[in-house]
Parts: sequence; structure tokens; C-alpha cells
Amino acid sequence: MTRRDVLPTVGADRSPGARRHRTLLASAVVLAALTACSSEEGTDVPAPPAAGAVLDVSEVLTADEERAVSELVDAENARTDAARVAVLLVPSADGDLEDYAREVATRWGVGDEGADNGVLVVAATDDRELRVEVADGVRDRFDDDEAATVVEDVLAPAFGDERYAEGLTAAVVAVYTYAEGGTPPAPASEPTNWAVLGAWIGGAGLLVGGLVAWLVGDRRRRHRLADGEIAAAREQDPGFDLTDEQRAAYRRYRYHRRGSDAVSNPGAWLPLYVANPALWSGGSQGSSSGGGSSFGGGGGFSGGGASGGY
Repeated sequence: MTRRDVLPTVGADRSPGARRHRTLLASAVVLAALTACSSEEGTDVPAPPAAGAVLDVSEVLTADEERAVSELVDAENARTDAARVAVLLVPSADGDLEDYAREVATRWGVGDEGADNGVLVVAATDDRELRVEVADGVRDRFDDDEAATVVEDVLAPAFGDERYAEGLTAAVVAVYTYAEGGTPPAPASEPTNWAVLGAWIGGAGLLVGGLVAWLVGDRRRRHRLADGEIAAAREQDPGFDLTDEQRAAYRRYRYHRRGSDAVSNPGAWLPLYVANPALWSGGSQGSSSGGGSSFGGGGGFSGGGASGGY
């Protein structure tokens, strides 16, 4: 008998069973690592809109329609801080639409910080799914049943007919109305004939068209006012000038701030803006009358709202 026959074998067990065990163990480690990476990455959330409150990834709105809906949100934000609305249109959600909407709303910071007054309207157009996600701070005024009404009676019929801008416009108005304790007009009951239906749709279209035209005209008037104030400041001080970014910020400020407490001299406004851009570029400066952005670092999205399809 040789020395090799007497001494035990040193090293790993090379039996088929041991190899299978090691293979399964390695697979488990790889799977755990992939799962951890997936968990860390989370849902694929698009960046919030660079301007305005509407992001149309699905490209179902024209540029004018997207701008009009966004300007409607701006006008409502200037009028009240009862809610802050944002809109997202995507072809398909990454998994469950409710979970997706909640994560988007949280990452975007929809609503005012500390107020939790954000509302995110989401449509997955290829999946034909809808969601109105409501933060906790506004649910006492805009509850889940009212969110369901917006989904089922406002958004779904319009989206089903591909009247996306009309549905979003009516939904935005309804959300702010509910959030202020009001009641939006009830949807029209089923018409008895097509003439009645046509008349109702025509009237609604005229109303929405008139509102959009007023909003666009109002913004243009406020921009002309701001540009005139900048020109006057230059006449008084030839050395005074604003960068493109500062000019855009002053325009936003004068659009949202219209009362007697507003600073109407760009020369006096500029150092205030430089010291605190967030406060002096359209914010409410502590006023309860609103005027803030839809993205103010809000949170409190714990599952309130409603979902539906079309």
C-alpha cells in the first residue's frame, strides 16, 4: 500500500453531488445579487418636465394642447394652494400602474413640502389605464370616491374617444374644485339622441377652447408687462441687464405675483432673486393665495386615489 492510498484526499469533493450543490449555491448567489441590483434601481421613472406640469411621453398631445393644459395648472396654482397637479402620459407603466404612479409622484416631489397636497394624473395610453394619485394632505377634501369620479366620468370617456386634451383639462379643473371643497358640474346624463350629444360636446368644446384661449392670452399679457418693466429699468440704468435665465424667472414671478405686494421693479427684484431663486421666481412668498410650482418637494403618497381603464 502506498502513502497516497493511506493519506486522506486534500481539496474539494469532486463527486457529481457536490458539483451540483456548488452550482446551485452559485446560482442562488447570482440571483440574489441581481435581485438586489433591481431593487436598488427601482422603477424606471422619467425625469419631471423641464418646464410646466405636463410630461407627454406618449406624444398624444399637440404642442399647443400640452402648453394649454400646463398653463391651466399654472393658473390654478396661482389662484390656490389647495392642490398641486402634475400630469404624466406614458405608453405603458412599469408594472402595476398604482405602484408606478406612487413612485413617480414621490420622486418628482409633486406638491408643496410639508403640505402633501400633490395630485398626479397618469395615463398609460397603450395599456389604456388611468390613475389619479392623491397625497395624504389633500385626501380629506379630495377623497378616493371623488378621485374615482374623475377617472370614470371625466378621463375615461374622453380618452376612449382620443380627446386627450379635453379630458385632461376637465380633470384638472375637477381636481382643484374638489380640493377647495367645491363640486364640479355633474357629467351629462346619457343623451336621448345624437343631436343632444352633439350639442353637449360642442358646448363643452367651446368652453374648453375659450378657457385655453384666455389662459394663453393672459400669459402673453403678463409677459409683455414684465418685458416692459425690464425695458423701463434699462432706461433708468443703462448698465442694468438680465441673463436669459433671469428674464424667464422674472416673467414667471410677474405672472404669479400680481397683487400690490409684488415687486414690479426688476432692479429691486434681481438681488432678491439672486439671494433666493426658488422664492423669487414665481413662488408664493408665504402667501396663502397660491402661486407655487407643482413640484415643491411634496410627499405623502401612501396609496390614496383611484384607478380605471378606458
